[in-house]
Amino acid sequence: MHKRRFLIIILIIVLGLTGCSLVFSEKNNSKFDKSSLENTLQTNTLDKSGSNALFHFIDVGQGDCVLIQSGDINILIDAGTSESGSVIYKYLKSHKINYLNYFIGTHPHEDHLGGAASILSSIDVGRVFLNSDTSTSYFYERFVDTLIERKITPVKPDMDCIYEAGAFRIKFLSPTKDFGDTNDNSLITMLEFGDIKALFMGDAERSVEAELIQSGKDINADILKVGHHGSRYVSSSEFLNAVYPSVAVIQCGKDNSYGHPHEETLNRLNSIDATVLRTDKDGNIVLVTDGKTIQKATGEIYEKSDTADKISLVYIGNLKSKVFHSESCPNLPQGKNRTEFSTREDAINSGYKACGNCKP
Repeated sequence: MHKRRFLIIILIIVLGLTGCSLVFSEKNNSKFDKSSLENTLQTNTLDKSGSNALFHFIDVGQGDCVLIQSGDINILIDAGTSESGSVIYKYLKSHKINYLNYFIGTHPHEDHLGGAASILSSIDVGRVFLNSDTSTSYFYERFVDTLIERKITPVKPDMDCIYEAGAFRIKFLSPTKDFGDTNDNSLITMLEFGDIKALFMGDAERSVEAELIQSGKDINADILKVGHHGSRYVSSSEFLNAVYPSVAVIQCGKDNSYGHPHEETLNRLNSIDATVLRTDKDGNIVLVTDGKTIQKATGEIYEKSDTADKISLVYIGNLKSKVFHSESCPNLPQGKNRTEFSTREDAINSGYKACGNCKP
């Protein structure tokens, strides 16, 4: 136990360093085998030249795991639970994957990093990206042991960098500071393939969404991996108006005890006509893109709606403080202490002042 905690301390020091060469390019010579997907994909959806990309949202129950591929490039974001580690390993091996160019662990919670030790102990990896948070949980100690045994030095990505792997361009948008919460400190990844962009939110919630909006960063994306398994505290109206995805994927377990995804979030996603896919209902989800369009493995094509309007914003007022907030503000009042305004002008005319944090 003392040895493991010492190793975690060492890992904290290592993660204080950032990994960047402004453009970091990662290549390998492992081959992607199209034949392994013949049962689920149309025969013309893949080729080994890297002209197409696949997004596998693997059903790991109440957890996250996404495999992204193009040609001989393989990227894994999160690794599900400890119980699902063997499932993910078999999934990767069934697709002839012996090497991961990148492994991105969004944050050290068991439903995101639990299976990492099982996977990285048997599959080689080029780079491991982690945030600065650590854990003393047993699954994380096993993960640290695996990194040491495999001589893998993880790095915290630089937010100013562009990382390349084959035709993929990767930018990390957050965390730019310590939000004081492990979920909100999730590594948020924007991945580009041709004209198609995919945004992976980890478990980040309102406060992070608000910062992304206020930062002025371009967060418009075609594919959204919805944050925190579709919790009611994610995908605010403002955030969805900025991202405006054509496909939103929620990774959650069937009949999970949290009630994810929450109805409020589903309603907001439906309001922008996003196609919502869920691992609790759809199982493994595979999206294919040629860099121009997105389609499901079954052939259904997803495009941004030309008719859907942006979501009408609602402003939340605090009856006691007479302060009004945006929907994405982390300081929203609860229950009987809140009121709603349909416009900013209505709130001001009613004697309310704008929140200094979210600046609605």
